[in-house]
Amino acid sequence: MAIGRISGPLLKANLIRDGVDLAFETDLLYLDVTNSRIGVNTATPTTALDVNGTTRTTNLVVDAQLDIGNLHIYGNTIESDLPIINFIASAGEPTVYHTILQVDDIRITGNVISTFVSNSNLEFHPNGVGIVDIEGNTTITGNLQVDGNINATGNVVIGGNITIGDALTDNIVINASIRSDLIPETDNTYDLGSAAFRWGNVYANDVYADTLNVPTLDVGNLMFRDNEITTTTGLDLYIDGNGAGGVRLGNFRVVDNVITNVSSNAITQIAQTGTGYFKIQGTNGFVPPRGNDGERPTAYAVIGMTRYNTNSKALEIWDGFTWASPAGASGAVSEIQANDISAGFAIALG
Repeated sequence: MAIGRISGPLLKANLIRDGVDLAFETDLLYLDVTNSRIGVNTATPTTALDVNGTTRTTNLVVDAQLDIGNLHIYGNTIESDLPIINFIASAGEPTVYHTILQVDDIRITGNVISTFVSNSNLEFHPNGVGIVDIEGNTTITGNLQVDGNINATGNVVIGGNITIGDALTDNIVINASIRSDLIPETDNTYDLGSAAFRWGNVYANDVYADTLNVPTLDVGNLMFRDNEITTTTGLDLYIDGNGAGGVRLGNFRVVDNVITNVSSNAITQIAQTGTGYFKIQGTNGFVPPRGNDGERPTAYAVIGMTRYNTNSKALEIWDGFTWASPAGASGAVSEIQANDISAGFAIALG
């Protein structure tokens, strides 16, 4: 059967068909002349070209909008009638290749996730009790603010200045030992504790301090309080120099049983107050300064100065003018006379 060709006005008249649609094989090809639509495998085309089934083309050009199922593609926008767009690969995980991915205020470029809206935050919110798990090393070049807790099971190295807490109600609990020195930034500037918040006990081998201010200091059996030094157990108080060293109290130096006034030419005085007096306890005597006539300290003698003269073998006293006997003008009491006087006193007193 020969097939002829219809063209020109006759073709147009046949296609318009006076408003009557033309169907081939019912709906294999359907011409909707009223709405100027063509249907393939559908007798009710809803667009200019409505294909019900699979179509193939080597080059598809859409000037305005392409609708595929619930997806609508127009301009540089892919829009869905549903809240989720799924990418499903025939094998393995679906992969979308692009240089920039932008979702609301978030932009992903290369290996960088950032916000492009001025001063907006980048937030990670895991669902429920989920966590944000970061594998590998992490470098933060800006500031890190944590409103919750920080738990580090490994080692922590922090460089630069560290501020811990912003009020006295904040606490620092150290359950581990400290393996380094605690050195202040500036000498003699910062305190350890305060007058209102003091540490309890301090355990240390050595304490080096320029000034030690404590109301009471207990060292061994000694207690230091105000201007008193006492033994806490009622024992004797020992102050002894090491080796040949002595004990210095003002101008006095005590070594063994010798007390020396170390201030040259200074007068050593024993002063009493009120009705007090000077008493040497015991039954033995005492030895006054002694020397011969030539060793008399006449140049600096004062009234009442007493010494034993080894020439006259008697005590003598400076009366302001000369060295005289304590017995008066009769002269000094000799050693024999002193023995006689002593015997006489012994007989008279029984």
